[in-house]
Amino acid sequence: MCRKSSLPRAVASALVALAVVAAVVAGVVTRPARATAPPHDPLLGVNMSFYGANDALVTQTGTRELFRSWGVPFVRVPLRDHFDDAGKTPVGDDLLMSAMRAVKNVGATPLLIIRGPGEGGTAEETKAADLHLLKLVHQVFGEDPAYLEFGNEPDRADVSAADYTAAWNAVVPALKAAYPNDRYVGPVASRADHEFADYVADFAAGAKPAPDYLSWHEYVCGASTDGGWKNTCVSHLANWQNHVKAIEDKVQAKLGRTLPYFISEWNADPEAGSPVYDDANAGYLAAWTSKAIAQLRALTPAPAGAMIYTATDHQNFGLVTGVDTVTAQGKAFHAALTGDSVSTPDSPDSPDSPESPGTQDASASPVSPASPDTQNSPKTPGSDASGDQYYVATDGDDKTGDGSQAHPWATIQHAAEQVKVASGGATVHVADGTYKDAVENKTSGHAGGHLTFVADHRWKAKIAPTSSAIPFENRGDYVRIEGFDVTSAGGAWSGILTWGAHNIVQGNHVHDIRTDIGSGDCTGSPGGDGIGDDGSSSDNAFVGNQVDHIGPYPRECEYIHGIYPSGANDIIQDNVTYNSSGSGIRFNHNATGATITNNLSFANADHGIFISGGVDATADKFVISNNIVLDNAMFGINVRSDANGANNEFHDNLLWGNKKGTYGKDSSEELTPPNSSGTLSEDPKLVDYRDDGTGDYHLTASSPCVDAGTDSGAPDADYDGVSRPQGHADDIGPYELSAGTGSKQETTT
Repeated sequence: MCRKSSLPRAVASALVALAVVAAVVAGVVTRPARATAPPHDPLLGVNMSFYGANDALVTQTGTRELFRSWGVPFVRVPLRDHFDDAGKTPVGDDLLMSAMRAVKNVGATPLLIIRGPGEGGTAEETKAADLHLLKLVHQVFGEDPAYLEFGNEPDRADVSAADYTAAWNAVVPALKAAYPNDRYVGPVASRADHEFADYVADFAAGAKPAPDYLSWHEYVCGASTDGGWKNTCVSHLANWQNHVKAIEDKVQAKLGRTLPYFISEWNADPEAGSPVYDDANAGYLAAWTSKAIAQLRALTPAPAGAMIYTATDHQNFGLVTGVDTVTAQGKAFHAALTGDSVSTPDSPDSPDSPESPGTQDASASPVSPASPDTQNSPKTPGSDASGDQYYVATDGDDKTGDGSQAHPWATIQHAAEQVKVASGGATVHVADGTYKDAVENKTSGHAGGHLTFVADHRWKAKIAPTSSAIPFENRGDYVRIEGFDVTSAGGAWSGILTWGAHNIVQGNHVHDIRTDIGSGDCTGSPGGDGIGDDGSSSDNAFVGNQVDHIGPYPRECEYIHGIYPSGANDIIQDNVTYNSSGSGIRFNHNATGATITNNLSFANADHGIFISGGVDATADKFVISNNIVLDNAMFGINVRSDANGANNEFHDNLLWGNKKGTYGKDSSEELTPPNSSGTLSEDPKLVDYRDDGTGDYHLTASSPCVDAGTDSGAPDADYDGVSRPQGHADDIGPYELSAGTGSKQETTT
């Protein structure tokens, strides 16, 4: 944000939730390179300036509709206590809630700045103010997690890293106790060069609780004091990668792991009135913006989000002026956001010009970014976005809507009935919100292109029918279901059930299914699962899902499982499953040729992984490898007598703390599989193991899982999108340890 005065700025931030991107080609799950950005680019957000009650984004329907039509994924919002006008006008609760409702109306995810150090007041006063703000936040956004920056640019208010960390440790524990599902972000530094990288790292090492995300701001030049600013503004873009690398290295050294991050504010010059933003330099600014966005997209590891300052009029710059007049910078931003080509950033030699605010040493050489398909970046679940595009939103209309982005339908079911699959496939984009109607899709894609149902933001589109209908039942072939939060309060038999062949269930969070089963109903065979397919299915893939609280856990109900496929040649990879009344992963009904690799199955009331056959054939040709299976009530991996095929393979699994032992047969006796190797029976040394799903399940550097896996049947990327291998060999489990690893998995209890 431009520097209007010496007062600390109170602006806020936003998140995009993301997930792993995979493709199924010839039965092998691989991670494709990132294509041109789809309409909802998960990286590029905006700041709301909110310097007065008449901010157009808050007050003007036309402005909100413009940003909604752009598909802006998130908006950073300052929850100010007063405006910086002559009268220091207080900002009341109603106006704060109006600002947050504007973000909700745009369809974006908010990242909000709450009170922090440097704004006056004691820690107790800050805590009370923040608890009040969070009450307002959840009145607007309901049960959805909020993403919260603790203060803004404390370094500019002369708050040291030690004092900021002390304030965090005094206030945030109370906020986290009251709102445990929210995400807490700091230290919101104004810069990331020189000692500011130490500022961020010192905070990361001392913060208790640890932040969910780090954040800082990036500007590249000071045109008022630099006669060569046009060169400086471009050449210093290369320093953004240097800043990321420096902070990653320092945090790794001090904390022992890295953390995901936001660049929650960026632009060319932080100063109000800078000639960079004059009309006479509009063409230059547009070209610079394209280069800056290209540089942001090339950062490795990638930020969780990067928010340009600012959305609407503030001093002499903004993406939009008035109600809906798009500026030159706005046009460049819009072109990048909606997928038009963006120029590649320059790779100049180290700049000779003096250091400007927000830049690193001119002597620092740029770090070459990794290719996009190897970035440690959470990604929005995605498809190739080819074929026709359709849109669904909670404020859409099935009767008057046409499925376009401007006039979306209201229900996913209606989209499933209306969608036409072109030669390149088709994609149904589902906006954030809760959808209370169950979905039964009967439309198929084809080998040339899947029919994809994808949430705009990971786990922000919630399918939660109140009836006993299955939340998402697919009866088509070549269908992809990605990124949804799926639950049922009505006693549904399954969360996501797919029939047919060549379907992909990916990056979803399925939870609280069949929790209504009474104690007497756990005898016999009531059945149920979080995710599964039918015995007549084949060649389906279940990748990167989180499945938890399936059945009346912690009570055992052995026929209700987390992931319960039964098809031939199915692929089960990179999933995390826990707290199921049956087994975490269960195969049944004559299944053959399945690949079960790099999963984490823990704290289930039966087995971690359970393989059984059927009346017609013995389960055979299974590859079960690289799995971490721990703390389950029965065996780690159990094989029924009718599933012990001669061609089953068990390699490099870690089985630890399972109550009855490692491998079992018929749930009663220990088994030594004939085709097995590399089994580990020791503590996996995860970062923070907790049996309720609230821990951090990444590997520590001392984990025996590191470089202990096999590449046979292993996916090309891990749960976070990190490419395998990072070391001498693949790691065991869904997470690959690397210098860039550290984006904490978001589990929900």
